[in-house]
Amino acid sequence: MFTIHKTYETTIKDLAEILDCSERHVKTVVRYLDNEGYITWSIQRGRGKKPSIVLNYSLDELELEEAKQYIRKGQYKEGFAMLEKMEGRIQLQFQEWMTSYIASINKSEEDLDILRYPFYETRLVMDPLHAISRHDAHMVKQIFDRLVDFDAETRQVVPQIAHHFESEDGKTWTFYLRKGVLFHHGKELTSEDVKASLTRMMPIEAPLQTIDQILCQSKYVVEFQLQEINYLFPRYLASLKASIIPMDIIDSSNFQDFPIGCGPYQLVRHDDEMIILEVFKDYYGYRPWLDHIEIIKTPFPSDVSVPILLSPPDASWKAVERIEEGADFIMFNCRKSGLLQNEGLREKIYRMIRPEEFCLPGERVADSFLTERSGKRPPSHDFSKVTFAGEIKIAAQQIREGVNHLREAEILKQQLNQIGIQAKVEAVDVNDLKERQVLERYDLIVSGVALGEDRLLSLIATLTSKRIPIFNCLEPDMQQFILEQLENIKGTDDDVERMMYYKKIEDYLTDHHVIRFLTHRSHIVYESNDHLFVNMTLDSNGRIDYRKVWKRG
Repeated sequence: MFTIHKTYETTIKDLAEILDCSERHVKTVVRYLDNEGYITWSIQRGRGKKPSIVLNYSLDELELEEAKQYIRKGQYKEGFAMLEKMEGRIQLQFQEWMTSYIASINKSEEDLDILRYPFYETRLVMDPLHAISRHDAHMVKQIFDRLVDFDAETRQVVPQIAHHFESEDGKTWTFYLRKGVLFHHGKELTSEDVKASLTRMMPIEAPLQTIDQILCQSKYVVEFQLQEINYLFPRYLASLKASIIPMDIIDSSNFQDFPIGCGPYQLVRHDDEMIILEVFKDYYGYRPWLDHIEIIKTPFPSDVSVPILLSPPDASWKAVERIEEGADFIMFNCRKSGLLQNEGLREKIYRMIRPEEFCLPGERVADSFLTERSGKRPPSHDFSKVTFAGEIKIAAQQIREGVNHLREAEILKQQLNQIGIQAKVEAVDVNDLKERQVLERYDLIVSGVALGEDRLLSLIATLTSKRIPIFNCLEPDMQQFILEQLENIKGTDDDVERMMYYKKIEDYLTDHHVIRFLTHRSHIVYESNDHLFVNMTLDSNGRIDYRKVWKRG
């Protein structure tokens, strides 16, 4: 009836008939729309002249603006409900606007500094023991603390909840706790909380299964007696999984949705719309500068896990590529009876895999979990056909719905087909892969690992974890070789020597064609030397550590 940006003569009476309402109500509607700029309403002077109306927005544009208004008011669920009704082109415009509008650091009326950003709706696992994804680990790091921390720059273990630790023989370790460390619900942390937290961890994490007993010598002193000498032991306790949990809520059914720790931020909201972290005012350590973190859950994929840094605010910012330690990889299941126990067939498949075809823009071909070891081995491919009766089964590891290695598994399937091997791909939950009967259904497993701040400990955990399909895919003699090298690592306090033993393990696995490294992931961010915000840099999870951010002005 009316086309946008064209002038039409009309009357209040005409509009009342079109809108099927009273003339009095039409006057109110017209006045509102004109004041808000949705229409231009002009009264023409002169007898017999009708008012004129100009529509300034199309219906799509009106819906887009209405959705924006909901977001501006913090009514996110209503705004996203409108988004679902829009056509794809308008949805993209909304997503671009919302990313730039929300991803920012702002001052509130209470003079609080708030970091707000959108994040694709996902089921976060905030129990430290069961955290899987990078974002899980990032949230755990803000809410919980551990006995000690690992300084990635100095490569040293530093005090955290424990102000001091010691051992005379590498078997008995004593940790002295800080007094007055409070959990978010007000309870003081004691040695009993430490014992309960780590006892809970022991059955799941292999490195802690060598603990013979944990003794609470006093309220603030805890002693660990190990079955063997292990100079790496304090570094295990810097793992996010070793976060300390108050023993009175450790088995609470509500713990997953509302975890309680003693870290610098406490969770104050976790629902369908958003997650809010609030600075813990009674934190025993240095108080962070940011007061609130607001993570808006969106119904659309959004790569703004690094708010503010994903696009340059102005020309003074420069792009910086961060290559992630760790790699995507293919594991050959040597424990499945028959097929890949044949090293000749393993080598044939190994040599035909072309990692460069798995790379997304910005990624690098990997020859190791460590970036420093990659790019030094010239490719040696063999694409000759294989006479093979049967079908190879490929498992694509899946963390949660939509977060998996299906893309890489399909590329592998295509490469196998090119040399005459038929393959079938299935997405398999990461927790199911640790079950022997599930793992034995698959010949090849496509997986990936991102290393933490303590690279050596992350590598050991990668090799020994039941959740990561490496150790359980190896033949007994291969497992024995790895265990021997791990004993060598634990028996020395020299980091150079430790890394030498690790590299022996990695070379052994590649020489026996049981693991094929694919790619190192990368992050592109923007940095500015004179920006007001300091420490807006990525941690090992590809996230900004909220605790370290501060502002000059």
